[in-house]
Amino acid sequence: MNVPFLHKPIKTQLKKLESELHRQWKAFNRELKQGKLKHVIYDKETQKLTWHKPVVNRNKAKETRFYEQLPFCDVADVFHFVNGQCNFLQTMKPLQPRYVKKSADVDSLMAVIVAQAMNHGNHVMARTSDIPFHVLESTYEQYLRFASLVTANDCITNAIEALPIFPYYSFDPETLYGAVDGQKYGVERPTVKARYSRKYFGRGKGMVAYTMLCNHIPINGYLIGTNDYEAHHVFDIWYRNTSEVKPTAITGDMHSLNKANFALLHWFGLRFEPHFTDLNKQLQELYCARDPSAYKNCLIQPAGRIDLDLISREKNNLDRIVATLGLKEMTQGTLVRSIYTLKYLRDPQLERNIRRSQNKVESYHQLRAAIAKVGGKKELTGKNDIETEISNQCGRLISNAIIYYNSAILSRLLERLEAEGNTKSIDALTRISPVAWQHILLNGHYTFQHSNEIIDLDELVAGLKLG
Repeated sequence: MNVPFLHKPIKTQLKKLESELHRQWKAFNRELKQGKLKHVIYDKETQKLTWHKPVVNRNKAKETRFYEQLPFCDVADVFHFVNGQCNFLQTMKPLQPRYVKKSADVDSLMAVIVAQAMNHGNHVMARTSDIPFHVLESTYEQYLRFASLVTANDCITNAIEALPIFPYYSFDPETLYGAVDGQKYGVERPTVKARYSRKYFGRGKGMVAYTMLCNHIPINGYLIGTNDYEAHHVFDIWYRNTSEVKPTAITGDMHSLNKANFALLHWFGLRFEPHFTDLNKQLQELYCARDPSAYKNCLIQPAGRIDLDLISREKNNLDRIVATLGLKEMTQGTLVRSIYTLKYLRDPQLERNIRRSQNKVESYHQLRAAIAKVGGKKELTGKNDIETEISNQCGRLISNAIIYYNSAILSRLLERLEAEGNTKSIDALTRISPVAWQHILLNGHYTFQHSNEIIDLDELVAGLKLG
């Protein structure tokens, strides 16, 4: 197995972590006493920290003005364009290829995917499109499966990564951030996984669409129950990512925290960097690896000492846990978490990067909700857990298609600006998010067959201005 933890002696790893933790403790205390941490205020009377967060300019007004310049485009035409660029529908193989005389019609595949994603269902889609009901039903039964939809999503994800604009979506050239978060959806019919939640679903039931986002792209996602703790899926959603986009750091909100994630992701060579909302509560989880008396003059005192000998003695058990991808409460997670917490307290840029990473997830959730609400409610359609998962993957597929379409426009404009040497406009362009749908017609009568609308990127970007 390609797991860094298994290839190095445990004592060597612990010694390195112990030295790093001690260095972070001393540096944090020194900078706090000298007043160098302008973003953190320490109250000597209450012995508490206060974090001053700068106001972040999210350029929403500029993004709105930019996309207002684009002509309205039907979602079916966007689908045709993206499929022409990525050929992602070729991944949709029939369930019974021996008895299928010809490949699936592209228009029918698009129609049934839109029907599932937008909560229409095949009956409504047959009335509001040019694809008859019996074609929609047979296409759904033969071609829509969880595995094939994941492959189709990966196809678009990999194509977005290859676009010139993709590197500019990163706000740290040395780190590719992946953000995890869940979004709640009601269900059309009760299923095994669906649960009651009066706060979110009223008298109905629902699920959570758990998603990992990287540079605006939903690279992986699946449904979990509302009673499932999101933190237990952080490692799993990263490990099950089959696309070519591989994050090097995982961010999340407070629901992504548990006793194992810091250690688990560290073992596999990743950094786990959650966004802390209550700094003083995190101080209760701040430990040292050496004698606590070495820190008696520090303004912030360690909550306790980590037992490094225990970790060494449990090496065989830890190896088995890593090999089987198990979850267990472990001391090494406290060691890695303490190092990260001190880095978080010392570096305001780290906090900003993590917050920006989580903001991208929230933007994606808005797009995903807008797609689901086209059919009326923010729901997933389907009679059972398998069908609701298909509905969720169809929604992710349309989201990916819209993000690719916007990214292709931004990439073509980027190429033009680079040829002109317009660095000021390039800087403005790279601040525009591809997660936008105000210029895309999601509702109405869908025309999938005989569409003469051909999207020309050069024509689209010819008159675009950045202001």
